[in-house]
This record gives sequence, structure tokens and C-alpha cells, in this order.
Amino acid sequence: MRVPPHGAYMADRRLCMIVHGDYPDDVRVAREVRAARAAGFLVDVVATRGPGDTPHETIGGATVHRLSVSRKRGAGAIRFVVEYVLFTFLATVYVARIALRRRPDIVQVHNPPDFLIAAALLPKLLGARLIFDVHDLSSDMFAMRFGDRPGLKLADAILRFVEKAACRLADAVVTVHEPYRAELGRRGVDVQQVLVVLNSVDEAVLPAEPRAPSRDPFRIVYHGTVTPHYGLHLVLDAFALLSEPLSAATLEIFGNGDAVSALQSRADSLGLAPRVAVNGVTLPQAEVLRLVQGASVGVIPNLPSKLNRFALSTKLFEYVALGIPVVAADLPTLRSHFSDAEILFFDAGSAESLAETLASVADDYDAALERARAAKARYHGAYEWRLQADKYAALLTSLANNSGSGRRSG
Repeated sequence: MRVPPHGAYMADRRLCMIVHGDYPDDVRVAREVRAARAAGFLVDVVATRGPGDTPHETIGGATVHRLSVSRKRGAGAIRFVVEYVLFTFLATVYVARIALRRRPDIVQVHNPPDFLIAAALLPKLLGARLIFDVHDLSSDMFAMRFGDRPGLKLADAILRFVEKAACRLADAVVTVHEPYRAELGRRGVDVQQVLVVLNSVDEAVLPAEPRAPSRDPFRIVYHGTVTPHYGLHLVLDAFALLSEPLSAATLEIFGNGDAVSALQSRADSLGLAPRVAVNGVTLPQAEVLRLVQGASVGVIPNLPSKLNRFALSTKLFEYVALGIPVVAADLPTLRSHFSDAEILFFDAGSAESLAETLASVADDYDAALERARAAKARYHGAYEWRLQADKYAALLTSLANNSGSGRRSG
């Protein structure tokens, strides 16, 4: 694993990102990389390698290093663990080489897995500052995927221990919203070291002049990972329940994942195939937003699972930023960020409630547009990415100014 030269490593501030995920498909990582570059950091990203990806590439000024591990969505528990362990091992070796050649000021590790923090230990010993970015609570994610297996309590205890250890090793912890910050505090993490950087949408990827949402034709959209716990089967069942006035409505699902085939089969069995499109393809964020703009309503159908009680989807902010009315599952974290005057909530897990809520949007679309305007106003006042990027860049600058990494001239 040869580390390629970085042509611009004369600058003072260097950041190394480590993520078990595809880049730039992981939009949170991509947003933070853009913010770091704007703040003057040279950035290396160490990531997985998807089909057709090159081992090394420069994207937006960041040098991307893709290791010979690919993500397998919907894998069983053994494959899941092996993939995480293999990536962590390869990342540890690769990042060590980066650190010895051109020492970063900061290494940022994105979970899951939490034990990926091991890949940053040598740079930390050499003086780099360490950020641990908590995308999800690993114990809750494990319970969602493998909760029906024996040994769950033991796995939960181990994962919480590793999570706490990773947070203690870090100089700063970043997470996606305030409920996660509070939960980390309940788990023994010092909340004073935890910074919230919301998964709001980078305005740079929005269409320059997005089309306004329209009632006619009535387009229901979802975009993102297509996996069972996000409740896409619920959307299909609700769509089948919509009454005659919405018989011409369409449902568009953009994204890839382990539930694509099941959804397509379910749409066929319900007789909905002519009006349901499941593209089954991972597209660049800007392209997806171009496709969903102008939709009548965007759906956040998350099931009421242990993990989803904390879920705050990027797609929610994207719909709001595009002015699209939103229908969302009534779950604590979603409700803590928007009110009934801004988006409509349905009973989480209920196809009947979702169908009724979608129908109410169509019945009074002027009211839906008014809620969308109120949600957009809140977004710009409190959640927009510019505000999050400023907080994140300030953290990077503070840590870099206190880094003990040695300087190299090239």
C-alpha cells in the first residue's frame, strides 16, 4: 500500500479523515471535507473502495485513498464483523504510513465501527489531535440489525465500552445532533468535549434555482439508503391505501440498498408497479436533489426502532431546503427539530396513519406549502450548513493550533 505524494503539502495544517464508507457518497464526510478545505486544511480521506472506484483520486482538492475493502450492505453478523476488522487493520497500516511521511495535525475518525479509532493511535502518539465523529450509536445499530440473535446483552456491553473508550481517547467528539450529545453524556462521556455538527445540507449542492413544489402531478419522493429499518415497505403499503382522488399519484424512491429487490417485488404484488419507481442506484447528492426538486411531498418513514428514536435524516433538511412539504414519522429526535406547524407527523410504523397524512397534504396543499415555508425559515435561522461549517472549522483550527505534530516540507 504505497502512499502517493501530495503535491501541496507545503501548507501548515493537515487533516486525515478515516471512514468505513464510500467517498464521496458519504455526504456527511464530504461536507466536512469541503468545510476543512475552505478553512485552509490539506485533507487526506481514507475510505472503502466500491465497484469501479480507483485506489487514489483527488476530489475537490482532497486526496482520497481507497483501501481494498468494499462495503456489503445487508451482510450477516460474521461478514459484518470481518469487514469492519479488515478495514480497521488496513486503515491502521495505511494511516501510519501517512503519519510517518507527512504528519497530520488532526485525524478524524468516523464511526461505525467505534474501534476504528485504533487507526489513529500512531498519529496521536506523534502529536496529532484526534476527533471522533459519532454518526450513530453502535450498540443501537447492532441491536437494530442483529437484535434477534443470542448474546445481545453481551454485545451491547462490549460496544458501549468501546464507544466510551473511543470518546476518551479523542481530543474532541463530534456528533450529529443534541439528543445524541445528551445520550453520550448519559453513557459517561464528558458532554463538554462533544460538539454538535448537524447533518444539514451543504447549500453548494442544491440546484441553483430549484423548481417549486407542485400538487399536480402529485409526486411522493424518498431518497437515501434503501434498507428495511427505514420503513420503505410502509410507504408502499400507504401508497396502496390512497383513495381515488390520488389514483394518478406517483411514488419515486431514489437510492440503493439491501431492500431494493424486496420493494420492487412488493410494488408488483400490490399492483403499483406502473406508478412506483425504485431506481436502485446510488447517485451523487447534487444529482439526487435535482431529481427530487419540485416534488409534492417528501417522506421520512423511519420505523420506531431503538436506533431510529435518534435518527435525524439529512434528507429531511434537504426537503426543507428545497421547499418541499414533509411528512415524517412521529419520533422524538425528528419532533425535537421541527413542529407540527412546519411538517406533518404520522404514527410511526402505521401505514394507515401515513396514508391519511399524505392524503391530508393533498387535500389542503396551500396549508402544506405554508408549513414548508415555516420549516425553511427555521432551517435558515438555526440549522443551515453555513452555521454548522463555521463551528466545525473553528474546532479544526483550535485543535491544529494546539497540535504537537512535526512539520515537514514535502
